[in-house]
Amino acid sequence: KQLKQLLAWSFTKYDSMQACSLADELKYLGFKYASQAGISISIEDLKVPFIKDLMLQKANQEILNAEKICLKGKITDVERFQKIIDTWNLTSESLKDEVVSYFKTYDPLNS
Repeated sequence: KQLKQLLAWSFTKYDSMQACSLADELKYLGFKYASQAGISISIEDLKVPFIKDLMLQKANQEILNAEKICLKGKITDVERFQKIIDTWNLTSESLKDEVVSYFKTYDPLNS
């Protein structure tokens, strides 16, 4: 309603070119702010699952075991490297699943 009054006032106070220019600028501002994302993040959104430390310990232990086996000559360096990559990929996916599960259970608005 106020926007309508402002535009009507501008057409009575100024010539049509200036009033149309004001209308175009207001339209541009409206589209600009209407199209911006309203994203917010809080420290509460960054909860780390309690199981993370355990998962990292397990991954580190698996990597140490692969290195020991490699030093004994039971697997090659390439196999050791692949084991490390596989371990971190699996750990990363498992941790992601835990985070998603946490938010679905305890914070459904963020899931």
